[in-house]
Amino acid sequence: MEYQINGINGVFEEEKLALAVLQDYCTKNDCTFKELKGIFPDEVQGDKDYIKQKIGGNTGVFDTLVEAKEREDYFALLAPINLTDATIVVSTCWGERNLPLFIEKAEAVGYTISLVAPKESSLDTQHYTYIKTFNNENSDQGFPIVSSCVVQTNGKYTLIFNLSHDGDGVMDQYYFYDIKTKVGGSNGSPWDFMEFTDEEGEWIEKYESFEDFCYDSSEIAETLERMRSEFIENYLNEASQENWLYNAAVPFNKKDILK
Repeated sequence: MEYQINGINGVFEEEKLALAVLQDYCTKNDCTFKELKGIFPDEVQGDKDYIKQKIGGNTGVFDTLVEAKEREDYFALLAPINLTDATIVVSTCWGERNLPLFIEKAEAVGYTISLVAPKESSLDTQHYTYIKTFNNENSDQGFPIVSSCVVQTNGKYTLIFNLSHDGDGVMDQYYFYDIKTKVGGSNGSPWDFMEFTDEEGEWIEKYESFEDFCYDSSEIAETLERMRSEFIENYLNEASQENWLYNAAVPFNKKDILK
């Protein structure tokens, strides 16, 4: 999502909104590090349940340049701001879970922030379903699934639920792909994604959870679970719905969806 700030030229993405506000505020107001913390406290950005201990708890809205260099991937190091007693850099870890809190604090000191409408509904959620089955019309079990994919994308990231048969049984797999960073991950469960790779398949150390992308892990996991449940309910026969990890088949009366 993108935002506009009344009185400041430009359109700002989520991770750059706080930087734009603090740059403007500190240009117009002389303040100390402590005074600025009073206006934009650390809790606005997130707590330790969201941001991992490996980066020292939450990043806060901002930190000193010296401290932030140890966690450089989480701050706008190339845009330092000079206060009366310190040089600071602003966190880039913002998303739908914490940005509303920052906007509330910014508006309390006089800023008016509005959401920019996405171009041509580019952030509308889109859904796709692909199913490939064995052509086994002589069986009374329906059409056994060879492979299937349920895809959902919202303009920020793509989620995939995959159900396939490997010859011994049915396997379910779950995928995530962040459109902006081009980093993705796969897991045998909707929950607890912990490893992410780039387009070359190289492991990216800085990402160990969806919170490192500034997304909510529970929200993504629940979405993947819902995608799985809706696929099972809408496309599998009654026997498969009760035991889908051992037998996944499309009923004969839904043959037309396979064409």
